[in-house]
Parts: sequence; structure tokens; C-alpha cells
Amino acid sequence: MLSRVLEIYEENRYLSLYRGFIVIKSGSEELGKVPLDDIGVLLLSAQSVTVSKNILNALAERGCVTVLCGKNYAPQSMVLPVYSHYLFAKILKSQIDASEPFKKRIWQQIVVRKIQNQALALRLCGKDGDSKLLEKIASMVKSGDTGNRESYAARMYWKALFGKDFIRDKDGEGINAFLNYGYAVMRSSMARAICSSGLLPSLGVHHENHLNQFALADDFFEIYRPLVDCIVFHLGVGGDSELTPEHKAKLTDALWIKVRTSEGKSPAFQSMQYMTASYVRALEERKPVIEMPMWAGDEHGDSGTEQV
Repeated sequence: MLSRVLEIYEENRYLSLYRGFIVIKSGSEELGKVPLDDIGVLLLSAQSVTVSKNILNALAERGCVTVLCGKNYAPQSMVLPVYSHYLFAKILKSQIDASEPFKKRIWQQIVVRKIQNQALALRLCGKDGDSKLLEKIASMVKSGDTGNRESYAARMYWKALFGKDFIRDKDGEGINAFLNYGYAVMRSSMARAICSSGLLPSLGVHHENHLNQFALADDFFEIYRPLVDCIVFHLGVGGDSELTPEHKAKLTDALWIKVRTSEGKSPAFQSMQYMTASYVRALEERKPVIEMPMWAGDEHGDSGTEQV
């Protein structure tokens, strides 16, 4: 179970390994230590951090994902525990053999759930009229989203949520930087679930850019984006707002927001494991139906973030 997101956001930090702990130092001063077994995601948002290889290996052995962030908190790379699953070769073959109609049906389910969660986000943000319109759009999604309902819904969604002048730009400041940070945390958690299920994250169902090593994570975490969006809205972020440690803790809470699963209400990060495991079953059985967690309408969870 994911216990903690450890973020290193201050510059000139040095991380070392000592008896099952990550030790964080600034120069010769020890700032703190965190048990390796408590860490689900190591997020390196500072640009001048020294990390030893044995730390990355020790975290990977425990199924942890290490994320290196670039400008405006957009993730640039990840260290993933790709080969930890004992059935990796078998599952990989199933991924490679997945047919185009199979992947199109999976993508249809993802788009439907994403738009439904966007509709719920708008309702929780007091945009009831726009919410109902998105629910209608969700019912119109075809296999493979050939009608591009995802893009159509997105244009309406962003204007309803953040105003008609807002443009989603991963290199932008203010609201966009807040979204980038929340998405980076959510995406890394999804990558972790994908790897722990024995899936190769570069083999997506829709995002298939050969330069994207996290295509499947980008596919699957689409349904969780609205959880981050809703938090950003309630933070009252403007175009010139700066991302503070307090803001980051709130955004990381998205991982603990409850969603409905076959196991009842579960934190978002835990539901990702159910989703990826169901995809493995779908590949094995060649039946394009997977568990698609539905947001339960809870706005907040309990923070599991530590920042140094």
C-alpha cells in the first residue's frame, strides 16, 4: 500500500541510504530521515539534488517510483520497477498481442469515465448546468472515441471551470503549474500500479508515441485528472499564484480521495491497483472490459506527503 509521497523541493539537498532509511542532508546538517518501506513515490522537484544509485535501486525493489520534475513541475523522467513481477514476460506478450478493436473499446471506457468525473468536478465546483451537459457528452462516446468527444468535452470543461480565457498549457504558470504538480503525483502513482501488475508502461491503448515511455500511465490516469482539477479550483488559484509547500500538500491529497470500486470505496491510489489488475485479466481473457473507478464525490483525503 502506498504510504507516503516524499518530495525534495529545496535546492542543494543530499540523499543517502542508512540502515533502511533515506537520510536527507543540507551540507553536513542532517534534516531528517524517512523509512524506505514508507515511501511510495519519491518526487524530486528541486533541480540540485544528489541521489545515490543504491537509493534508486532500494526504492525500485520496494515498488517505489522516483519522479524527476522539470520546469513548472512537469515530470521529465521516472525510475520504474519494471521487471519486478514474476509473470512479466507472459503479461508483456498479452500487451503486444492486444488487437486494435480491443484497445479502442478500452479507450472508450476511459473517455466515458473521464468525462463523467469531469462532470462531477464541475458539480462540486458549483457549475451544475455545465455538469449536466458533460454527462450528456459522456453518453455519446463511441469505440475508440472516433467522434473525439474527449476533446470536445475538454474545451467546454476548462472554460466552465477556470473561465473562458483559460488555456491548458503544460509550460504555463499559475493554474497550469498547479495542475502540472498534481498530475505529476497522480501519474507517478499510476505508473507504480502499472509496474506492480507486471505491465509495461510504454505500451499504451491510445497514447502510442514511440518517444513516450509512460503511454499506458497517461491512458489510465486520465480518469483521475478531475480530482486534481477540483482541488486546484477550490484553492482559488489565479494566473500569478505561486505553488507553495502548503499547496503541494493539498494537491497530493488527491491520491486519498475516495472512488467507487468493486471493493467498495477506496483511496484513488489504491483503486489504481484494481484498475491495472483488471486490465491484466482483460488481456488474458481477451475481453475488453476493465474496472473503471468512479469518483465518489469526496473532495479531500488525508495527506500522506512529506516535503524536505
